[in-house]
Amino acid sequence: MAFKKIQHTNTCPETPEALYRDFKNRKIKGLLSQQADILRAYSSEGLDKTDLAFQLPTGSGKTLVGLLIAEWRRRKNGEKVVYICPTKQLANQVVEQSIEKYGIKCNAFVGQQTNYSPNIKSEYRNAETLAVTTYSGLFNTNSFFNDAKILIFDDVHSAENYIAKYWSLLVSRQQHKSLFQNLLTLLKPFLSTEDGTRMLSENPDRSDLQWVQKIPTTTLLELHSDLIQLLDEYRKDSNNSNEREFDPNIKYTWTTIRDHLLACHLYFSYNQILIRPLIPPTWTHPPFKNAKQRIYMSATMGEGGDLERLIGVTRIHRLPIPEGWNQQSIGRRLFFFPERTLNNSEISKFTNEIIKQTPRTLVLTPDKSQADSFKKLIEQEKYKIFDAQQLEKSKQEFITTDKAVAILANRYDGIDLAGDECRLLIIKDLQRATNLQEKFLVTRLAAGILLKDRILTRVVQALGRCIRSDTDYAAVVILGDDLSKLLAPETRKFLHPELQAEIEFGNQQSKDIQVKDFIENLNIFVKHGEDWNDADENIVEIRNTLQQEKLPGIDKLKDAVANEVEYQYALWNKNYEQAVTKCQSVLTSLSGDDVKGYRAFWNYLAGSSSWLGAKNGLTSMENQARSSFKKASIIAPEVSWFVKLSKLSLEDDQISQESQMLNYLIENLEIQLTNFGTANDGKFETEVKHIIDNINENISSNADNQQREKLAKAFEEAHVKLGRLLGYKADNPKGDSDPDPWWIIGDSLCFVFEDYSSGNRESSIGSNKVRQAASHPNWIKDKNLISTLENIIPVLITPCQTIKNDAIPHTQNVCYWNLQNFREWMLKAITGIRELRSSFSGEADIEWRKQAIQVYKDNEIDPDSLVKYLQSNPLKNLPNQ
Repeated sequence: MAFKKIQHTNTCPETPEALYRDFKNRKIKGLLSQQADILRAYSSEGLDKTDLAFQLPTGSGKTLVGLLIAEWRRRKNGEKVVYICPTKQLANQVVEQSIEKYGIKCNAFVGQQTNYSPNIKSEYRNAETLAVTTYSGLFNTNSFFNDAKILIFDDVHSAENYIAKYWSLLVSRQQHKSLFQNLLTLLKPFLSTEDGTRMLSENPDRSDLQWVQKIPTTTLLELHSDLIQLLDEYRKDSNNSNEREFDPNIKYTWTTIRDHLLACHLYFSYNQILIRPLIPPTWTHPPFKNAKQRIYMSATMGEGGDLERLIGVTRIHRLPIPEGWNQQSIGRRLFFFPERTLNNSEISKFTNEIIKQTPRTLVLTPDKSQADSFKKLIEQEKYKIFDAQQLEKSKQEFITTDKAVAILANRYDGIDLAGDECRLLIIKDLQRATNLQEKFLVTRLAAGILLKDRILTRVVQALGRCIRSDTDYAAVVILGDDLSKLLAPETRKFLHPELQAEIEFGNQQSKDIQVKDFIENLNIFVKHGEDWNDADENIVEIRNTLQQEKLPGIDKLKDAVANEVEYQYALWNKNYEQAVTKCQSVLTSLSGDDVKGYRAFWNYLAGSSSWLGAKNGLTSMENQARSSFKKASIIAPEVSWFVKLSKLSLEDDQISQESQMLNYLIENLEIQLTNFGTANDGKFETEVKHIIDNINENISSNADNQQREKLAKAFEEAHVKLGRLLGYKADNPKGDSDPDPWWIIGDSLCFVFEDYSSGNRESSIGSNKVRQAASHPNWIKDKNLISTLENIIPVLITPCQTIKNDAIPHTQNVCYWNLQNFREWMLKAITGIRELRSSFSGEADIEWRKQAIQVYKDNEIDPDSLVKYLQSNPLKNLPNQ
């Protein structure tokens, strides 16, 4: 038997770059300049850094850099090294590339640990080869890699959910029906009437599905014991055969966070309940903490400390970006903005035509609903459709199939298609928030500044799916208002100059052209011959005039991040005094209006930590808690969530019910305007025209009953749409004895209407109509739409100007709104909404909310003005006959 050669670790070259030259069986000739620059920087300044990051654009070769560092550390120091990828497909892809292209041996550790072969486990334990796994392979309750010395994280810019998942207990209404209902039953007594109604609705509307809420920490403390008992019981039921929906991931996550529940936050929406800490406490996970060095590789790292927040470490040393890469990038994209020129029907034609031009197309959508809609759009062409799960398993079938379309929902990472594998990318909008915590911060607290960097990173990530080398190229079609807004001049200045230039070129080429012109331009680009060269030079010329600007407030976020992370660990360890101290340190960094919403949030966190301390024996902290909650509401009075929370303050009587109601409307108006879109007027103007036309339609006295009923129903429908546009929860019951439209603000106020638009100006209002209107408040209360009769205002809208004598005793508190006055009020309201839409950026913004509040008040369309107007016009005061 031949003896095996024993490898000596001390024979390794002095640097990773030198080691690369020893790999004679590699299939690539040499390192690219940017790869060599990063390796040299690592050798000169990165060897002893515990947490280290470097940035290279998507497709510029960071995988090889990571593998070289990994193999050099293994050979040089005999260290166990783990290379970590977002998905199984990428892990397998890295192993294949490492062996076939670079000549570096490594093994994939994917799937269940019990299926790892004894051979690869032995090779890892003896530091004989590199291990490649997924984020979930490291972040789980029984990780095989509990003694790794070097951890190398790939695509860390997209890893927030992969890392936080270990500490995130997510319960789905559909997937975990019984657990979701049990949690909802537990939460219900602590919810407002409005929130409870939303959660119990059997027919949620679009605004219900977009809404997200958070249980304040003060309330979570009250729920603490019962919540632990409920989830403990769920964990015990893991062997119950009747529990078909049991999810082991919930069991494992609960084991991790159970004893630290009050260091977490509970968010809920119509479809999900999420319990997680603000920042993942990765240092509490031994396989992560015990590593000698952790290296984070990213296509973009941002400048506001977002990487530290995503990973849960206080400081990360960043290697310098290679020279020239702050101006130049890799590959080439040709952007198409068809919505700049084409109407909806033309865009459908365009989409079908452009897909025909290339063998394969990748489509990215923000959610499953839009993915399904896209499938329907192209289904008649009989394409072979692929989803994310299929591509994660293997992309081989997709890249070898002609007339193939991959449609991925809410997925912007982990799918890399190089060269002729795919030349056409279609992106339909973008999911700004990928979990309930992000959504709450952006939509409810107007703290979107925290996520702007992260959102732009996702944009860059999405746009790079089909660009994998310096000479690669792909066409990119941009659809949807949200994404178009993100790529508008006021936002794209924060992107890399090369990307800015590509977007600007594509935007100008998309102006005033037809479908055939788009197709012609695509074919010129895909051929990539001489006809394209002039256009490419034009893009370079544009690029050379541009610079990448910093996001506003980004330096403040960077200064705050170390204290934010330390706050999370203090809270996790139940050191409430230290947690408050760290909150105060964060707040010293967050001055100015550009971080106002985020500053208010940290005052809330300071109050929550103080409250927990007070309830755990540090009674002197209670006043500090009340003061912090009050500060949050004073800093951002436009955020209704803070105003509600400030009721814990000793100055309860200073809280304005009027302000709370108006804030409610403005936040719902944001949802409405977001749904309509801001880059294109089409949807908004169609809705407004429907409202105006149907409310202003006069019903002739000569019209027959069928026609009168049709016009009256159209009026009621437009009346509902007007209420929703203004931010009210609005509906129109269908029963004969039911009210006409109602507009509701939480549990604070309800306008319930009897629409008598078919009445005759010269006729008098009879007792039947009056009794109907007067009975509506009881109907509203019986349906549990609002709890207090005093908060329900019945209103009769009619052109009639007199009332019959026998109807007067039944008027009770019914208000009178003359039809013509209602129409004038409606036009004034729409004018105000138009003004606000013109300045709406597409996301929650405290300064815009201030403007909106003023517009509502100036136009007297705010709830308080409307209540005063209606109550000054009681129905009983009409002239009688």
